[in-house]
Amino acid sequence: MLKRISALIFALIMALSLVGCGGGIVEKPDEDGWVATWASAQLQAGSNETPMSPPLKENTCRQQIRVNIGGDKIKLTLSNEYGELPAMFESVHIAHLLNAGENAIDPATDTVVTFGGAESFDIEPGQKAVSDEIDFSFDALDDLAITIKFGRYAGSSVTSHTGARCSTWIIEGDHVADESFTATETMTSWYFISELDTWASAGTKAVVLFGDSITDGYGTTPNQFERWSDEMTRLFQADPNYSNITVINEGIGGNSVFGGLGTAAKDRFDRDVINIPGVRYVVLLIGINDIGYAGEDISDSMIEQYKIMIDKCHENGIRVYAGTITPVGDNGYYTEQHDEIRNTLNDWFRSKKSNVDGLIDFDELLRDPDKPDTLLPEYSNDNLHPSIAGYKKMGEFAYQKLVEFWGEQ
Repeated sequence: MLKRISALIFALIMALSLVGCGGGIVEKPDEDGWVATWASAQLQAGSNETPMSPPLKENTCRQQIRVNIGGDKIKLTLSNEYGELPAMFESVHIAHLLNAGENAIDPATDTVVTFGGAESFDIEPGQKAVSDEIDFSFDALDDLAITIKFGRYAGSSVTSHTGARCSTWIIEGDHVADESFTATETMTSWYFISELDTWASAGTKAVVLFGDSITDGYGTTPNQFERWSDEMTRLFQADPNYSNITVINEGIGGNSVFGGLGTAAKDRFDRDVINIPGVRYVVLLIGINDIGYAGEDISDSMIEQYKIMIDKCHENGIRVYAGTITPVGDNGYYTEQHDEIRNTLNDWFRSKKSNVDGLIDFDELLRDPDKPDTLLPEYSNDNLHPSIAGYKKMGEFAYQKLVEFWGEQ
């Protein structure tokens, strides 16, 4: 009862905070509904990320995810977006993991996930499938296992999120309901799973972090949840005023506004931001890969795409917080021209011209004050990606800034 009252108070505060704000945002009413508690941005798995010994075909794959908010009902989305043939699923289960990084589940929680009332089904190439509404209880920050027994075809072109930073276990044969097993292959990518939604009370909102490898968590330790999104999630869940906030990481390592690894950011924006259930906020932090490979000044074309993203968010009731692009001095991406582009884009985000709803100045946070085109050594992994300490600092800072913005609205 207390949790329900807190959720209603939170909903009222957040609804009032949206009244009269600028930017041409189209307001959405707060109401009960489906909200993403976990999601990942999909791309085609490369040869190094595709299981081979054994393959997914006719075998069992158990994948670990950590949810944001808790709930009692779920819907699971599977994607065959990059498949060339139908993907065949003989059975899909969800359960609580006993320990992060280990494949043993609590068998009392093992639950079959059906799609259109069936346990066995196919997904056509380029399509996705959303499960039936399933009764399944879990708490915030729980580690869950999604276990799939594949049919005779799982695809040579596998839809995946290659930078899961979580263990995925593959074993020959049908072990979909086994409490534990000795995996013959352990990967750190997710396969076909793209979203887990839960039914949530009014006022529950998703913050989508849209970016590249800095958001995806390059350099973090598998199963340790060290991305800046993970730190934000922990802080929101520890804050009784904002525990109804779910943080959805939609980063893809190597991605860029105009291309790079995976679908170009400008083309996946609807999929990974606008269409996320419950999304009301996005932190936009992407562009360093465009800059790193630029042979000319691309500032104007980048700003044009940022404007499209920002306008699209406001038209759909989503507030946009710009993350400034962090420095890359002493990295191979660095040239004077590249740094000029980066500063031009950051200055635009800092200006009123950008029409963003708030600025999260990661550049100022992480840069060396004595050498502002480089990261501070303690926050640097490779002079491009943050260190573990750098990611933690980013998560703390983003949490603090968002709470500040919401308190001012």
